Amino acid sequence: MMLTTNNLLISLNIIFVSLISCSFLITLLGEKDELELYSFNNSLKNSVVIVTLCLLVYSFYLLTLGKTTISINTILFTIEAVALLSMIFYFLELKGLSFSIKIKNKKFANILIYISIVISVLSTISLVFKPDFFANEKGLIRYDELILYINVILLGLIIPLFPSKKKSISREEYKKEQKELNKIFNIFLLIYLIFMVGLIGYVIYKTVLN
Repeated sequence: MMLTTNNLLISLNIIFVSLISCSFLITLLGEKDELELYSFNNSLKNSVVIVTLCLLVYSFYLLTLGKTTISINTILFTIEAVALLSMIFYFLELKGLSFSIKIKNKKFANILIYISIVISVLSTISLVFKPDFFANEKGLIRYDELILYINVILLGLIIPLFPSKKKSISREEYKKEQKELNKIFNIFLLIYLIFMVGLIGYVIYKTVLN
């Protein structure tokens, strides 16, 4: 009886995802003017970001519990979510309800970059020394490893939200901007080199001792 019920639920899910996918493809491949095309692209981007983040959170949750399998229902639900959210956002976009996030403060954006660098360095060091504090006895992934992965994903999510460059700037503004970018790059490079030299030294030290 339980097997029959599960098969029925899967069958209903397949029917539903087929209908949603059909509607999505009709919307995707249909003729659109410039405004409709922009609205659909924006709605598709938002839906993919939301569903991808939810799927990653769910995957990391399973890894922390020691599970490695994802059910067919999860895969079908992912397809449904992308298609359904895209069409909902597209409808809202055409009605004038647009959803977008931008970080307008450049200093705040730089602070986020520095925080991300610090988290990446500390979590990587933790992975090398493997302290018991971040150990996960039940799961297949350590907590410091989880923090590192989430930080990288959030960095990829935050960077596109940074303030856009000015279309036309003076020569002095350009030089000032390039000087600031070079300063940030040099700081990042210095931190990276110090970390890599320390890591290589630690590996050599452990190898010689062993």
